[in-house]
Order: sequence, then C-alpha cells, then structure tokens
Amino acid sequence: MIFIEMLKVLLNCLVLDCSICRFTEMKRKNMSINSFFASSSITPRVEPDPIPASPLIPENVNPDPLPLIVVTIVPPSTNERTDPSTPRDDRNDTTFDESTNQPRMPILEFHPSQIIADLGLRIPIEDYAPEIRRSDVRRAYLLNKRNKAVGHTFKNTKDGKIWRSFQRAWLDKFDWLEYSVDKEAAFCFHCFLFKKPSQAIRFGNDVFMKDGYTRWKTGLASFEKHVGGQSSYHNIARGDCDDFNNQQASVATKFPVYSKESEISYKIRLTASLDCARYLIAQGEAFRGHDESSTSINKGNFRELLDWYKNKKEDVKEAFDKGAGNAQMICSDIQKDLAAACAMEVTKVIKNDIGDKKFSILIDEARDCSIKEQMAVIVRFLDDHGVLQERFLAIKHITDCTSAGIKEALVDMLEFHGLLL
Repeated sequence: MIFIEMLKVLLNCLVLDCSICRFTEMKRKNMSINSFFASSSITPRVEPDPIPASPLIPENVNPDPLPLIVVTIVPPSTNERTDPSTPRDDRNDTTFDESTNQPRMPILEFHPSQIIADLGLRIPIEDYAPEIRRSDVRRAYLLNKRNKAVGHTFKNTKDGKIWRSFQRAWLDKFDWLEYSVDKEAAFCFHCFLFKKPSQAIRFGNDVFMKDGYTRWKTGLASFEKHVGGQSSYHNIARGDCDDFNNQQASVATKFPVYSKESEISYKIRLTASLDCARYLIAQGEAFRGHDESSTSINKGNFRELLDWYKNKKEDVKEAFDKGAGNAQMICSDIQKDLAAACAMEVTKVIKNDIGDKKFSILIDEARDCSIKEQMAVIVRFLDDHGVLQERFLAIKHITDCTSAGIKEALVDMLEFHGLLL
C-alpha cells in the first residue's frame, strides 16, 4: 500500500511539472521585455492551485497525455494455504466447542503433563488429533487410576429443606465412579476413556462424561441406571477397557506368536536397560551421546554402560545378540520411556508417604542456560514416625512469572500428581 501511494504522488508531481512548464512557455511567448519591469498591479501574479496532501487520480479521467500506470494488488485469500506443498483440497478438521461455539484445534502432541487427576479438568479423548496414538493417552490415565478425592470434604448442597452430599461409600461400591473436586460432581472413568463420541446420549452418558452428576438424592438409582444392561454404552466402554488392559485377549496379539525363550530374552534386555537407566538417573548423568552409531568411539553414557554390562554378564550379551533388531531396548524413545517410568514410580512413593497428612510447599524459580523459566516444587511433610521429610516433587517450565501464573502452574502440577490443596 505504501508503494502504491508513493507511485500516485510521483505521477501527480510529473503531471504538475509538465503543466507548469507548458504554461510558462505560453506566457513567455506573449510577454515583452517591458513586462518584466511593470508593476505587480498591472500583471497580477497567478497562484497555482494548492496540491492536495494525498492526490487521487480518477479512474476514467486522464489529466495529462502521459501514460497512466494502473497497479492492481490482489490480497491473498484467508482460505488458501500459504504453504505450496500443502494440497489445496485438504479439509480443515477443526472441531467446535459446544458451549462457546468457538473453533477448537486438535491437540497434535501428547505430553504426560496433560494427564490431570481431576476429571472435571481433563482434556477429552476426542480432542486429540487422530495422528496421535490415543492408546498412549488412555494408558497414562489407567496407570494414574481414577480420582477418589482422598482427604476431600464433599460439598453439601441444599435439596429442598435437606442438605445432601456425595457419599464416599459410593466410590467403593462402583469401581468406575470418580469425583471431581473442581466441579464437585461425579463422573464415569470408563466412559471418559472409551465411549465413542458418535454414540447416542442415553441414561446420563453425557452427564457422566462432560457435565458431571450432582443430584445426590437419586444417586444410587442414577448410578445403576447408568450401568444399564449388558449392551449398554457403559458396559461396552467397560469391556473395551478390560480388553485394553488385557492385551492377550485382543485379536491383534494373537497373530504374532513368540516362544517362551524369546519372552525371557526380551525381559533380560528390558531389565538390563532399566538397570542402566536407574544408575544414570541416580547419579544425575546424561543419557545420550553425540554419535551413538556402532562405529562410534563414545556412544554416550547409556550405550557405553550397557555395553560394559553385557561384557560382564554372558546371559545379557546373548540376549542382546540373539534378539530382534527392532527390540533391542536401546533407542532414544525407549530411554525416555524408562526415565519417565522411573520418575512416575518415585512420585507414587512420595504420594503414598504423604497420604492424607498435611504438607507444605517450597517453590524456587530459576532460568536455565536455554533462557527458559523453570519452577521447582518441593513438598515438606511429617512421615509416620513424626520425622520431617523434604522430597523433590517435580520441575515445570513456566511462561508467566507473575504470582497468578506461578499459582496456576502449581495447581496444575498438584492436580496432575493427585495432591489436594
């Protein structure tokens, strides 16, 4: 746009200069030498028309025989993709939020920090993009187990003249039931994980998945009605959950048949890799190396320690040598999974030590070498013997260093680990 305005001003200046030159030439032809010494009252001075600040040239009027240059700029359409490698017929798979009717982009990457203990704050399974293995999300929730709101005092709501609340005995009677502290409502753990969004909404399926159930007067009857018969949506989701936990019963696991020796060899490789990972984690050493190829002089701490371990134990060396090339348990993704599994087990031990006891929090925020603000959280509590204990809980990257931002990050972290404020 700036280029067009400058071009218009330049064209008008050229037109004005040409007009002045022609007027001057015509005037000089009709003037004599005496006219130069005449009084100004005899020959009044002709003032040119003022030039507008932003002159515009009409489309169908040409003030000068000079050629008129027309520049047309077509703005790019917002519907077209800027990437030429992206096909134009690619459809937008954006979903819409039912409450706000606003576009909701699918989640393209799964991170363990997205696993929230409180079901009322969880991300729905269907919000994850189809490219992501949703089985990883379901497996993470199953490992974290359902939220029983341990140590929480259920909120009383007035129903007519009677105050009612959720009963903790319901959690023991229905193994699929869980309680949201944030929404003070009951949800179905199995339907949240395995119910298909295309299924019809019956018997409170949508209530137990998204909104939450809060009518405590008819709680038992509604819970039994939600379970329904053998072919109900809840029992279908429960069957999918059982099949997911028991992979041996699925059809996919029936095709590859492995011998007993191959299973033993696989466990040996997994145990050896896990032992090396635990040692490096305990010592605070890095895992990866710059060059981890077979011809590298230094393959990194994990690979070098594993090679040393194989040379010390003949059965481990034999298991790695005879094992399949795609089941060596040494790739970078396996190393990350082993480290994450160790972190989850340590966190479970800390959580079990805290139990229902009171605890305090120590927070320290610092900037690392990559200029990222990170928040470290330490919990302090008294163990069963009355001894004060301090345990490092987690470290989290934060983008907002204000008090509100740090509080939000802290609440999310505690909810992820199942600790109540």
